[in-house]
Amino acid sequence: MGLIHARGRHRGATPAELRAAHREDVRTIDALRGTVTDLMTQLDQAGIDFSGALEDLRVARAELVQAEQAVQDRDRRIADLEHRLAVGVRAEHVIADTQPCPVLDRFEQGPVRRLGASPLADTVETPRPDATEEAA
Repeated sequence: MGLIHARGRHRGATPAELRAAHREDVRTIDALRGTVTDLMTQLDQAGIDFSGALEDLRVARAELVQAEQAVQDRDRRIADLEHRLAVGVRAEHVIADTQPCPVLDRFEQGPVRRLGASPLADTVETPRPDATEEAA
């Protein structure tokens, strides 16, 4: 090819030189077509990858919005439960402060009662073995 370029493409070139230059040009064109085909394939794949990345981004943004909404809902529920708890505690204090406590005339085995033995207990007391039975 150097010879042809030095002397010009057609000026003074022999038919054999022109055929050789043509074969070289065909090989170059074929190689360039192959390169263009490879680049187009890479470009198509990059477009597919980019589309996939955009879809992943869209899905991630939607999931983020859902997660933020869930956090806000949870925070609202926590605040509501804290408020209910505070109201319940205040109500218990008011009830405890205003409810009269009955005075018991007799005590079971002294001034201290087991919780289950109290007439105000809501639970059923399980019988406890006597201390003398435990020692035996």
